[in-house]
Amino acid sequence: MNGTATAIYAHDRLGSIRPTTIYLVRHGESELNRDKRISGQLDPPLSLEGVQESLALADQLQGVRVTAIYTSALIRAVETARPTADAQGLPIHTRGALNELHLGILQGRHRDERDPEAQALWEERKKDKIHYRVPGGETFAELAERVIGCLDEILAAEAGGTILIVGHRTTNRALFGALLNWPKEQWLSLNFRHKYLYEITTGAQPQLATIRLNGSHAGERSAALKL
Repeated sequence: MNGTATAIYAHDRLGSIRPTTIYLVRHGESELNRDKRISGQLDPPLSLEGVQESLALADQLQGVRVTAIYTSALIRAVETARPTADAQGLPIHTRGALNELHLGILQGRHRDERDPEAQALWEERKKDKIHYRVPGGETFAELAERVIGCLDEILAAEAGGTILIVGHRTTNRALFGALLNWPKEQWLSLNFRHKYLYEITTGAQPQLATIRLNGSHAGERSAALKL
């Protein structure tokens, strides 16, 4: 977790490179999100609301000179980035390492009383979210390892730039926690929704801003973390 990222923060302190700015956002609402089903690494497209959220993202970034765009390899993340990529004339770099947590036999299922087995597994997972493995899935610790490795590569390749990363709820917990140098135990308390965009500037003391994407408060910025 602290390899390349720590090196980049050190370079920032020495002034040998400019700080890197990362815009981090969860993908727009997918069809499975709309239906209140567990997505995991299934690959549904955006819902109509999700499409509107992707357009709102492009609108909020229209005054920003983005230098690179990275997403997971899942279509809901790629579709969320597409309007911004088109507006900025940039390619989308997809990375499988940024895919959502694999949730094994829970994927595609409801996690409430409509599916008692899935509900029981979901409740069991809450007892140890870092190390619990849903049958056929992966642990959060395994996700964090692949995500942080990918983040290190992105920061090394794009140092000093302005990067958009479109990830997933669980993926973004690892990205956000690593970028802000938070203890891993805090990462799983983050519950990212579709309506916020986060601006993080690297450095010895990373800077954070929360930007509202849509609704009557679209474009509103706050120095506080909002979820």
